[in-house]
Amino acid sequence: MPHPIETLDGQRCPAQEPAGIRLWLSSLMQAQHLASADAILLQVNRLPQTGAWLLNQLRTAELNDQLRAGLPFSTPGLGQVCCTPGFNALADPDRFFTAVRDFSVFQIGNDPYLEHDFGQVEIDGDTVFWKIDYYALDGEQGSAAPWDATQTRRVLTLMLAEEY
Repeated sequence: MPHPIETLDGQRCPAQEPAGIRLWLSSLMQAQHLASADAILLQVNRLPQTGAWLLNQLRTAELNDQLRAGLPFSTPGLGQVCCTPGFNALADPDRFFTAVRDFSVFQIGNDPYLEHDFGQVEIDGDTVFWKIDYYALDGEQGSAAPWDATQTRRVLTLMLAEEY
């Protein structure tokens, strides 16, 4: 099921990809003569949000996708990759790196906040979960701005489903 994004008066976003959503938000701002995306009130997956929140979530998803694209290595300046002992014990982990890199089935059930921060892949009966968490640059606390790569250190963890 795709992510329902609509204005409070029922105008549905015709796009699911970031560029189309940004274009739709821009057209709403122009039509309503709004100076800021903060002034756009939306429902995203039935939750009230602002246009600025949605733009931040789209940026977060793009950064998360960039981190996954670098698997099996970390992406300098963006984050690191951690693998659990169970994942490391797999006979051929490269198959899973490829599957996680290529993962694109984001829907309400696995991506309610549009961050592309979780997924699962199954190959030959082995199920691997992947999860991205956000930390402040000191690594001691969560990031207050996961959409800002200069303030956030991402950690992509790969684990067997039974390790979750």
